[in-house]
Amino acid sequence: MDEASAGVAARAQQARANLTSALRECCLLADGVEELDGAELLEVLIYVDSLRFVMAESGQLLQGVVRGLEG
Repeated sequence: MDEASAGVAARAQQARANLTSALRECCLLADGVEELDGAELLEVLIYVDSLRFVMAESGQLLQGVVRGLEG
């Protein structure tokens, strides 16, 4: 495997780990969204937004790698 391929593989592996972690955290936050109010709910919602960013970025990177492998 050349250096460029190794770099892509490493980024894809990190993106997969980030996406997996963010998805698991979303499940854990569901109870907070359901039960909390006020400042606590706002804190959870802000955190959910940060997870959405991680999921979008990691998902797009993984899509590009998968498409590159298929093409």
